[in-house]
Amino acid sequence: MEQVMKHYGNAILVIIVLLALGAILVAALTSDGYVATAFKEALTGFFGRMSALAGT
Repeated sequence: MEQVMKHYGNAILVIIVLLALGAILVAALTSDGYVATAFKEALTGFFGRMSALAGT
């Protein structure tokens, strides 16, 4: 086990970190996630203000 960790320890650590970052990214970008919600609110606010300026 010690030999394996000496040779592949850094690679295993990199894979674990990348998997964790991927899980965080997927959780943030789901349709009901905070990123998607903020983006929808920004677009809704923008188009609402633009239509108010146009007088429609």
